[in-house]
Amino acid sequence: MYTDIKTILDDASKNNYGVLAASAINLELARGLIAAADELQAPLIILMGQIQMTKHARADVMVPLIRTLAEETNVPVALILDHGRDWDVITHAFRNGFSSIMIDASAYEMEENIKRTQKIVELCHPQGVAVEAELGHVGQASSGDQDLSEFYTKPEDVTEFLSHTHADCLAIACGTAHGQYPKGVIPQIRFDIIRAVKEVTDVPIALHGGSGSGDENIKRAVEAGINKVNVCTEIFNYVRDDIRKALDENPDLDLLSLVSRAERAAKEIGKHFILLTGSQGKAANFQKTSGFAHGFAELNLGIGE
Repeated sequence: MYTDIKTILDDASKNNYGVLAASAINLELARGLIAAADELQAPLIILMGQIQMTKHARADVMVPLIRTLAEETNVPVALILDHGRDWDVITHAFRNGFSSIMIDASAYEMEENIKRTQKIVELCHPQGVAVEAELGHVGQASSGDQDLSEFYTKPEDVTEFLSHTHADCLAIACGTAHGQYPKGVIPQIRFDIIRAVKEVTDVPIALHGGSGSGDENIKRAVEAGINKVNVCTEIFNYVRDDIRKALDENPDLDLLSLVSRAERAAKEIGKHFILLTGSQGKAANFQKTSGFAHGFAELNLGIGE
């Protein structure tokens, strides 16, 4: 079932659980992640970042692919442009059928952030496209941005920001960052910020930079009120390492076997994060659609081993 993040996350917020938002830039990642959601009967959000889309995962190719896979399962699947910053990229994603858009104007002062977010909401909402915004700023793990308190979301700003923008989801900065943390570093998440934001709004809130944050941190973040958990780097690394292991064991593996392995690895890591968010079984909260019988029960048929 192809849907938007508002449909998924309103239920998550109401029923106090999290939803995996995972990056998929090709067929194998998309099939593996959606198969994981199908098996665990969990809602799922697929991310495609602005840079990913402009460099590799073309919207006109990926949107029909993901939409087709989503319509073969009864679990709700949304597709969101992640960290859209440029108007041309955002409108390209909008025109090509993304169900949801994230506008990231978090590098600007709050007034400018509001103005830019309003513009995207005015574009998207009349067409039923959901919008995520960011307040505070989630920086880069490689730069140690997770420790910069000036980047953290100020809970006292949340009500004003949402009253002006009417965003459907709010990404907050609370001690995580994007990308790969230096070896041995696990971020210190500010659960008090999550709880304080949750106290002032019923709009779903998102944790970006979930990769490398640690399983216990993610569980605690969801318990504190996070409804959307973004994971990219850790999924990519898991799939990469699994392929590397396969080639180490058998350097002569054919390409079809490798892409099948990548798909299975994506499913494995997808299931891991779905269970961390507590979204397993929550597809029952959503209206089912027809056409579920075909699809993921036959995920690997015809693929060389």
